[in-house]
Amino acid sequence: YDRHDLARARRNERQAARHGLRGEIEDPFGGKRLGMRRFLTRTLDELQPLAEALGWSEALAPLRQMAAGAPTTAEQLRRSLRQALGGESLVPEEVLRGLAEARERQVAAEVEQIAAEIPRLGADGQKLQDMLARARDQVRRDPEAPIRFRPPVGSYVQAAYPDTTSEIVDLARRLIRIPSVTMAPPERQRLDGVQRAATFIHDYLQQAGLDVRSFSDGRFPALLASFPGQRSAPVMLCGHFDVVEPDPDDSQFEARLEGDYLWGRGAADMKTVVATYMVWMKDQHRHPGEGRAPVSLLLVGNEEIGEGEPSGSPHVLQALAQEGCAPGLLIAGERTGERGDELLGEICLENRGLLRFELVAHGPRGHSGVRAAHGDLSSRLFQARDDLQPFFERWLSLDGQDEWKSQARFPYIQVGEAGVFNVTAEEGLLGVEIRPIPPDDIRGMLNEIRSYSETHALELRMVAAEEGVACAPSNAYLQQLIEAVAEVGKAAPRLGRKLPATSARFAPGGQGIVWGQTGVGPHAPDERHFVPSILPYVRALDAFAARLQPVATTQAGA
Repeated sequence: YDRHDLARARRNERQAARHGLRGEIEDPFGGKRLGMRRFLTRTLDELQPLAEALGWSEALAPLRQMAAGAPTTAEQLRRSLRQALGGESLVPEEVLRGLAEARERQVAAEVEQIAAEIPRLGADGQKLQDMLARARDQVRRDPEAPIRFRPPVGSYVQAAYPDTTSEIVDLARRLIRIPSVTMAPPERQRLDGVQRAATFIHDYLQQAGLDVRSFSDGRFPALLASFPGQRSAPVMLCGHFDVVEPDPDDSQFEARLEGDYLWGRGAADMKTVVATYMVWMKDQHRHPGEGRAPVSLLLVGNEEIGEGEPSGSPHVLQALAQEGCAPGLLIAGERTGERGDELLGEICLENRGLLRFELVAHGPRGHSGVRAAHGDLSSRLFQARDDLQPFFERWLSLDGQDEWKSQARFPYIQVGEAGVFNVTAEEGLLGVEIRPIPPDDIRGMLNEIRSYSETHALELRMVAAEEGVACAPSNAYLQQLIEAVAEVGKAAPRLGRKLPATSARFAPGGQGIVWGQTGVGPHAPDERHFVPSILPYVRALDAFAARLQPVATTQAGA
């Protein structure tokens, strides 16, 4: 455009704003006077071949109607207003309110339709999907917002997939694209991404017809999904939708399929299993029959940082316990096929616990070169590290013939600021992480550490303190699961023990297990999920559900 073209464009904008489609503009390509409707008709004729090629001809229909003389939205509003006034010039407040409410309903319906169509666009609709997700996340926290930015019930589950695995992989890729990072320094956490993931999951499950309860007492959301009328289901599937930081950069949030593996941050830990649970719950709800399996689904947004803050698994389980609801078996869906090529992972009946705390040394800040300077905080912390070793050896099972043993580490010591040599630090931190196996007594050990801290003028800051768990082999629901996995795998399943701590450690009465799919490199640059392990897991869940239903009916009758 030159300056004359720009001036013409500004004049045309003013004419269109003042007169709408009844106005005349200057032809952008010739400069002659041209009616707006004629210009619109010509433009639509030029777009028609492209619309036909894309299958979007219907989208042009309203514009063609207006070009042929149909009223615009503004003209429709003016016509309604004139009819309501009956010749009067003063507009009553109730008339304006009625027009606004009618327009609000129309916009809400149109946004619902747009939201329902976006998933069908595939990759072309991803940017629109991201924009919609952000808007939806905002309004979900505001019940009074008039436009909810969500599709009608059922729209998320209408897309056609060639098979269940394809559906789950597509859903997992959408989850992976959300940067729901918690395990990072506070300034690099992405709590907006955690909220977006929660909103996405909430809407999917709710639109699938499930009862979805949100827990948002703190910074981290949690969701509990259940079949209608079965919130107190005796079996609970459990997972998390938060992840650690990407490595090396945000490109890890671009999920990709290579051969048998789905790559991306959270693919193995554990968004693919979360997607599996979501699709399975949706399909179970639609399953014909007299009843559905007595299973609920708990998904949390702060597992990677220990679930110490609301709303982690312990907070939700405590709230349910106060309502008289406690699962008889909690299944944490973390990966249990760790070699990378197993079709069915182990069923881990034991899971190590997690103990995290800091010992804090304090001192006055001042010049390091004067006579009155206080002692070196780092020396006190190094001494504390050495002094703690006998406690660990006395209370923990640190020796074993295989990997199944307790573990104690000192992940960090922080004193002072890098580059600041002549100022004594006010505070020094010694980080301690312990992963105890059952039945190590961490309570007794903590009592001794607490006494030691008081004696040596150290502050004890607790972060997490959960013992390891061992599910009773006689647990009836566990036996049903073992039978189901054996049926699908055509052999007795491998029973194992899970080294990394999982949400199973919060299971009421210790009745928690870890049973997931297969993946490689959690928290690593090469994180990936073994796609062939998805379908056997789904089939095992189906077989498990088939066994659970008679059990639930019998118990209800009793």
